[in-house]
Amino acid sequence: MIQILNSIRLYAFIISWMASISSIIWDNEKNVLIDIGVYSFGVFLILTIPFLKRQSIFIVLILILLAYVIFERFPNISEIINGAEFILIFAGLIPTMGLVRAAALKMKSVKLSQSLLSKLPKELMPSGFQVTGHFSGAVINTGVFAMLSASIPKDANESYRRSAAEASLRGMASSACWSPFFVAFAVGQVYLASIHAWLGLVIGIVIGLLYSIASIKFVTPSISFEKLKKSLSCLKPISNHLILTMVSVVSMALIFNLTALSAVILVMPILVIIQCVYKPELYREIINETLGSMRNNIDDVLIISFAMLIGYFVTKSDGITVDFRNFNVESIPEWSVLVIIPFLMTLVSFIGIHPVISSTILLTIFTSSFFNIEPYLIMQAHLIGWCTGTLCSMASLSVITCSNLFKVPSHKVAFGVNVYVVLGFSLLGGAFLSIINQLIKYF
Repeated sequence: MIQILNSIRLYAFIISWMASISSIIWDNEKNVLIDIGVYSFGVFLILTIPFLKRQSIFIVLILILLAYVIFERFPNISEIINGAEFILIFAGLIPTMGLVRAAALKMKSVKLSQSLLSKLPKELMPSGFQVTGHFSGAVINTGVFAMLSASIPKDANESYRRSAAEASLRGMASSACWSPFFVAFAVGQVYLASIHAWLGLVIGIVIGLLYSIASIKFVTPSISFEKLKKSLSCLKPISNHLILTMVSVVSMALIFNLTALSAVILVMPILVIIQCVYKPELYREIINETLGSMRNNIDDVLIISFAMLIGYFVTKSDGITVDFRNFNVESIPEWSVLVIIPFLMTLVSFIGIHPVISSTILLTIFTSSFFNIEPYLIMQAHLIGWCTGTLCSMASLSVITCSNLFKVPSHKVAFGVNVYVVLGFSLLGGAFLSIINQLIKYF
C-alpha cells in the first residue's frame, strides 16, 4: 500500500511540475494544464503528510498556529484554489533543482574541483570549502554538500569533517544573499516588486563578498591573501559553467520579464538537456537521481507551499488576515527595522523555527506603508536573515543534509563556530543596511 501511495505521489508531482512549466510559458485561463497541475499538486501534498519527518510535522504545526493567529476567517474554496494556482510555481522549483543537482555532480569540471579541494593543505581547507560552497551553492544549493563531502579524505577524523561541514554550510547559505536560485528569493518576491527584489540581489553581491572575507578571517585568522588565492583556485574548473548558468537565468528573466524563479524553472532543464545531448550516456542516471530526489525531498515542498499559501492570503486577499496595525508596529524605530529582520530570524532559528516561517511574518509586517525604508534593503535584510537562520536551525534542510553527508551530528554543525558567525552577520549586516537607508534619505 505504501509503495502504491508513493507511486501516485510521484506521478502527481511530475504532472504538477509539467503544469508549472506550462503556466510560465502560457499563463492564460484557457491553459487547462494549470487546473490539472493545481489538483495534482494538491493530491501530492495531501499524500505527503503521512511521510513527513517529526521535525517537519513540528514546523507544519507552527505554520498552522501562525495561520490561526493572523487569519480572521478561513479562506473559502475559491480563494484556496486561487492560492493553489499561485503556489503551483513551487511544484516546478524543487524537481528542477533536483535535476540540476543530479546533472552537476556528473560533470568532469565538478569532479576536478573535488580533486583540488581534497589536495588543499589542512590550514586552507576551511577557506577552500567555504569559497567553493559559496559559488557552487549559488546554483545547486544543498547539492553542493554532496560534491564537497566527497572531497574529504576517507581517513579524516571528526574534527576535520566538522570543520569542513561548518565551512561548506557557511559558504552555501551565504550565497542566498545574491543568488536567484534560492527559495528565499522567491519568498521575497511574494512581498516586494520584482525590480526591488533584483536590486536587493545586487546589494547582496557586496554583502556576500564582505561576509565571506570577514568570516574566513574570523575562522582562520592566520590566512593571507596569497593563501586565499590558492583556495580560490579550486573554483577555476567550474567557474565558466557557473557564469554561463547565472547569465542565462538573469538574461531570460530580464528579456522576458520573468521572475527569477520562473527563469530558473525554464532555463535549467534546457541546460541539462544540452548537457545530455553532448553526453547521452548520462541521461538515464540524471533522470533516475532526479526521480529519487522527488520521492525523498518532500518535506520542504510541503512546508514551503504551506508558508507561501499563507503569504498569498496575507498579501493578495482582503478580509482574511488580521490588520497588523492593531499591533502598533509603527512605534518601532525606523532605523532598527533592518536590524530586527535578520536578527529575529536568527534568534528564532536557534529554537528550530525555520526562516520560511519567521520571514513570512516579518515581511508581512515590515513591507507595510508604516516605514520609509527602501524595499530593496528590506529584501536584502530578509536574505541575510535567511542565510543566518538556515545556518543555525536544526530544522533547516541545509543543516540536516550537511550533517548527514559529512557524518557530523547536526547539533555540532548548527551550534559550533557558526553561532558566532550568524550573530555577527545578522547584527552587522542589518546595521550596514540601516546606514545605507539613512544615507539615501539624507541625500
